[in-house]
Amino acid sequence: MMTQNDDYILVANIGKPIGLKGWIKINSFTRPEENIRNYKEFFLGKKKEFVTFGQIKKSGKNLITKLNNYDSIEEVEKFKNFDVFIKSSELPELRENQFYWKDLIDMEVESIGGEFFGKVIEIIEAGSTDVIVVKDKKKKSILIPFIFGTYIKEVKENTIYVNWEKDD
Repeated sequence: MMTQNDDYILVANIGKPIGLKGWIKINSFTRPEENIRNYKEFFLGKKKEFVTFGQIKKSGKNLITKLNNYDSIEEVEKFKNFDVFIKSSELPELRENQFYWKDLIDMEVESIGGEFFGKVIEIIEAGSTDVIVVKDKKKKSILIPFIFGTYIKEVKENTIYVNWEKDD
């Protein structure tokens, strides 16, 4: 998987070709997965090759699409396992107390009493809620559910304030 940066956001990857006419499976990372239809311009692989998708539709449990200007299995086979990016400027504006994961990574985490926990190194999708993974000074991981109002009290500038007890 390719690492995203501030200019491009990873939204999917290409699966295997479907049929002979250039249809491909697309594994969407958007939630819900059909939200990938909200974007029009995509960039594939390490070189960020610009492409547009034709219709994106459900086929059983999968999403499938056609890359515009590619009409055969031979033409699309080369894209199998490529990561799919959008420009970060295409992301929709969020409401208050909503955040993109990319914006939470590297934020400092403190208790509401001022105790420093560490920095967010990743976020895990864990069923009904997301979980921030905080790495402390001793390189120990602290897992905190990202439930606003319960455990997450405030996100301000570069700090997440939590209602959480730190184990030492």
